[in-house]
Amino acid sequence: MDLRRGVSEALDLPKEIMLDLPLISLMGREEITIENHKGILTYGEESIRIGTKAGTLCIRGEDLGLKQLTTDVLVITGKVVALEFLT
Repeated sequence: MDLRRGVSEALDLPKEIMLDLPLISLMGREEITIENHKGILTYGEESIRIGTKAGTLCIRGEDLGLKQLTTDVLVITGKVVALEFLT
């Protein structure tokens, strides 16, 4: 087991912070919030690819758009159809 993962579990610390992993939250099919991202790789109304430490996150949908973009948080609106991690 990775040392950081072990410390995170032993001290009950948030894994997304300790392991630099994304925290992804959906509000229905209309909004997705991604915390701890590494930036937008591609952007379009039907597909957005986001860099994360866990891999490239591909969001597919209709009328996708950015509601908020900061170094820590990314909020996408539109009709979310699918989320997929690409290898």
